[in-house]
Amino acid sequence: MLIVVWAFALAFGGGPLLLRFLNYQPVTRCAVVQAVSNVVATGCWMTFGTAAISAFERGLIALSTSILVVAGLFAVVTGGTFLIARWCPDEQQDNRTGH
Repeated sequence: MLIVVWAFALAFGGGPLLLRFLNYQPVTRCAVVQAVSNVVATGCWMTFGTAAISAFERGLIALSTSILVVAGLFAVVTGGTFLIARWCPDEQQDNRTGH
């Protein structure tokens, strides 16, 4: 199951970058960083979020702990997205204008 989760994360996070590369469009360093970030964030979110919910269902942790784990994952993913957006402001501008 874990392999399927990470395969989904790779397809979801890296698919757009791969399509760009295969269509002979330029790929920037920031696009690669964003794709890797999406793959890692999606994979970790699905792996650890599912593990926290599963642990609660089995009675290993409390509901509040499960909620805190999922909220912490959300905060880390959101913070990482904002950091990458600040690191690559020109690319974000180009994506909005379509250039």
